[in-house]
Amino acid sequence: MVRCPFFTGFIILCCVTRIYTQQCEQSVDLARFDCHPDDGASQERCEARKCCWRLSVQHTNSTRNYRKSLQDISVPLCYFPSDFPAYSIVSNEPTSFGQRVRIVKSQTTFMPNDILDLTVDLLYETQQRFRIRIYDTFNKRFEVPLDVPVVEKKADMTDYEVKLAQKPFAILVTRKSTGVTLFDSSLSPLIFADQFIHISTRLSSPLLYGLGEHTQPLLINITNEWRRLTFWTRDIGVRPDTNLYGKKIFQQMIGMKEFLLGVHPFHINLELNKTGQTNFHGQFMLNANAMDMNLQPLPALTYVTIGGIVDLYVFTGPTVQNVIQQYWDVIGKPLFPPYWTLGFHLCRWGYGTIENLTEVMQRMHDADFPVDIQWTDIDTMYAHLDFTYDNKTFHGLPELVRKIKAEGRHYMNIIDPGISSTQPPGTYPPYDEGLTQGIFITKYNSTEPIVGEVWPGPTVFPDFTNPKTVEWWTKFLAAYHEIIPVDGMWIDMNEPSNFVDGSHEGCTSNSLDNPPYTPHVYGGNITAKTVCTSAQQYLSSHYNLHSMYGYFEAKATNIALRTILKKRPFVLSRSTFAGSGHYTTHWSGDNAATYQDLYQSIPTILNHNIFGMTFAGAEICGFNDETTEDLCTKWMQLGAFYPFMRNHNEIGIKAQDPAVFSWEAQQIMKQALLMRYSLLPYCQLLPFSSISPNLLQNSTIVHAYVPQDVWYEFPSGIQVNDVGQYVDFETPIEKINVHVRGGFIIPMQIPGSNLVYGRTNPLEFLVSLSQSGSASGSLFWDDGDSMDTIESKSYSYFEFNVTTSILFIYGVNLNLLDDKMTQTIEWATSV
Repeated sequence: MVRCPFFTGFIILCCVTRIYTQQCEQSVDLARFDCHPDDGASQERCEARKCCWRLSVQHTNSTRNYRKSLQDISVPLCYFPSDFPAYSIVSNEPTSFGQRVRIVKSQTTFMPNDILDLTVDLLYETQQRFRIRIYDTFNKRFEVPLDVPVVEKKADMTDYEVKLAQKPFAILVTRKSTGVTLFDSSLSPLIFADQFIHISTRLSSPLLYGLGEHTQPLLINITNEWRRLTFWTRDIGVRPDTNLYGKKIFQQMIGMKEFLLGVHPFHINLELNKTGQTNFHGQFMLNANAMDMNLQPLPALTYVTIGGIVDLYVFTGPTVQNVIQQYWDVIGKPLFPPYWTLGFHLCRWGYGTIENLTEVMQRMHDADFPVDIQWTDIDTMYAHLDFTYDNKTFHGLPELVRKIKAEGRHYMNIIDPGISSTQPPGTYPPYDEGLTQGIFITKYNSTEPIVGEVWPGPTVFPDFTNPKTVEWWTKFLAAYHEIIPVDGMWIDMNEPSNFVDGSHEGCTSNSLDNPPYTPHVYGGNITAKTVCTSAQQYLSSHYNLHSMYGYFEAKATNIALRTILKKRPFVLSRSTFAGSGHYTTHWSGDNAATYQDLYQSIPTILNHNIFGMTFAGAEICGFNDETTEDLCTKWMQLGAFYPFMRNHNEIGIKAQDPAVFSWEAQQIMKQALLMRYSLLPYCQLLPFSSISPNLLQNSTIVHAYVPQDVWYEFPSGIQVNDVGQYVDFETPIEKINVHVRGGFIIPMQIPGSNLVYGRTNPLEFLVSLSQSGSASGSLFWDDGDSMDTIESKSYSYFEFNVTTSILFIYGVNLNLLDDKMTQTIEWATSV
């Protein structure tokens, strides 16, 4: 009698175990989706979440550590079973924009405050753009305050087809023409809790572009790789990461660096289909909360975010250019920078005194280098206070700046968002007036500003989502401009950066500062080296708005400069968010003087272009560490083809302006600059040339792929014989391998001492004929800095065509016919 209960219990346990085993079977490890994405996974914790725990073949046969870095993930030991609690459709109604679906589930999951009743809006916005919005049916949640198109009418025709699964609820989006999957959420459970949202999609192939801002190759290939990317702006400088690169060129290079200065959760996916046709599509997750994206070689992608809603766009392309254009239609077109910004920029942190600054300027002048924009860093400020300059160490700075501008050049300075809170009352108006107006970010559930620490010591942080802050910012920038007539603003430290975690008083113990799930941000928590995420802003909590801080500061600065200068604004921002390119330009942050960073600058800048920040660059010759003559020379050669070309390095190391190097190196650098300046009329247009730079130390050969077409060496005009293959180009240090594609006409101009004077020089046209003997090109010309030039059509635009050795000119828009344009027309007509 005593044994029977034990025996019965044993049989029941066996049966339960058998059922559990069946539910956890997976045909391949690649189909596992992580049920314990937070650290500390164990079998006990996993099974407490009603998930499956099993070693994979990879873990069984490998002795390597499970995770080496923030980005290094592998087959999850804890994964979702097939019967995990799921939503099902209870209603599906047609709407003017598409469909509104209501989904519910009866069981909660492992995250607190699971939301059981959701609404799904399916918006057929355009023929090539589909939008999915999933949100709480009853309670309003934070949504990203980005100005996106509002579409109220369903598109008549679409390139995509949408199907829904009833239970478990899932969305499938396919391309009509090929049947290829563009979005498929059926792979793993949808979880929608108050501070944890999990949704997965199948990828069309393991080949992607985008997902920034991270230091990574241009092509993200997850064919044999699991990878995690975290999205949360962070002043991190550079961080060692030995797992990012797999290319042979960098097998000898260790210490990978990663930047987390911007959040751009957009990617382009290459489609593989049986027809052999190559198409592309894109996805954009419009969410500003801290987020992990987990990539796995199934291939699949999982979004894990800790707030907001699911607001996901699908762009059908079908070309890469189409996808990018469709993305820009949502986030806003890139700004059109002033023409003078295309020149060479020179800066350093650590000029120290005005005497040192003028010495460098004179040295560059004597060496006959063009410097269109002179910059200064935080060492010009008085006690690191915004809107000030040190009239002892930088006495005469206002007069020097006016002299620079009188010579046709321009001046830029830096400003940080942190406003000193410890100056004597009445002595620092930016703080006093800001406090009175209540424009600073405040503590949780308080009207007192939250106090962190940046360069001037204890600081408070302007809330740029507050309209009053924009007025305050404009007022003090205007007052500063009256003293130092800057031509734009460099906004730095705007992740926002904080030298202490959270605040001088610490942070709260509530879930805004300590969420139940923390994405894998550097530092381990979302308050690390920034303000407490429980802090309050005008539009919402900092928990929701943190990664948009730089976006709103850039927007405010753009508005202020338009008001002050009455000219096209130039803003350079370190921290960015999707859509920032509509208001600001960007550089890649504090890189290092290494050949690795020289190489990495190429995919980084190309990615910035994808994200809508087309005027982007990297610190030439490196910011951290001391450069070498060989490295700096090669970097100046490459940098001559960056959209934004600035040489800038840190305090405490030797100068690296071009004039400090040997005469031979100076001539090579000068050649690169003159090549850039001669091509600037063309640089405003889409590129049709190619550069094959030498990026390695002690190397005189470049192994480069030449696409199948007609190519000419620039400037010699010699046709390249070997095309459609890899070619070894001789690359002595004095040579830049630039090639022009056949079929294009490139406008050029004889350089002047700076761009203001150079614009009066004659224009030339380089005609590179195609195989059929034809060529085409265009020329855009405006006054260089007026606002809204495109909108008001205050420019001239010409298109050129060559057929049968005859040049044809078409004046598409002739609203700016100055002497230079008249000369151009007369010259071209006479050819």
